[in-house]
Amino acid sequence: MRAVLRRRAVWHAAGTQLARLTVLLLIIALAGVGLAAAAISIQAQRDETRSADLLLVIAPDLPPAALIEYSFDLYRRGYAVQVALAGPGRGRARADLLARGIPATALGILATGESLFDALAAAHSGGAQSLLVVSAPADQLLCLKVAHDQGMQAYGSLLPTPSMDLLDALRAALDYWRYALFQA
Repeated sequence: MRAVLRRRAVWHAAGTQLARLTVLLLIIALAGVGLAAAAISIQAQRDETRSADLLLVIAPDLPPAALIEYSFDLYRRGYAVQVALAGPGRGRARADLLARGIPATALGILATGESLFDALAAAHSGGAQSLLVVSAPADQLLCLKVAHDQGMQAYGSLLPTPSMDLLDALRAALDYWRYALFQA
């Protein structure tokens, strides 16, 4: 009888420790996501616009007119002589930028895929050492992190759009941690 009671006590203590560990890991995960969301919000407010070797435009499925117009304006003002496009909307963004007057030769660096990694690899192999990144505010920090990890100097340029909402910041925080932990 005492052996049964001791086993129950041991299992109860192990269950209690496991519950405490689970709560602790959950708190750490929530704190990590919260800190990343805060860093993303801060980066989304920093304008680091300066001249660079390449203007990297991250285009979503349907690139907003503000993204195209702002990218064209940066090119026109001479912040970069080459423009690289990434993201699922890169084809449409290319057509819109060509329609606004950017020469096809300036849009010469194209990634083979739509991912940020493909665009940065193409830019790096094309000889670019510095980037001016134009993207949605929520994606800015991840873009800068990946570019830095690829050995490039990257600067963010603020897209004149309304501020991001909490869900965008949380999604971007999860994407940031997925990249930071798994390089994916």
